[in-house]
Amino acid sequence: MAKLPFVFKVWLCVWVLVTLLSIAIRSLGQPLPLFVQTLIVSAILVPLMVYVIIPYLSRGGGNRSPQAKAEEGGL
Repeated sequence: MAKLPFVFKVWLCVWVLVTLLSIAIRSLGQPLPLFVQTLIVSAILVPLMVYVIIPYLSRGGGNRSPQAKAEEGGL
């Protein structure tokens, strides 16, 4: 049950990024076929999630207390 907040954070990041990337692609002017749009979104989203977002959330995602950050030398 302790992983539920982590799963929610990952889902929220995916949802926001998919929405923003879809809006960005549509704003290019030329309507793209759905399979091309999803190809572009997934090509950007998956590496971003694997190498940036999930490692950030795994380390605490900014939810650590100032005391915990000071103990790790983060302040």
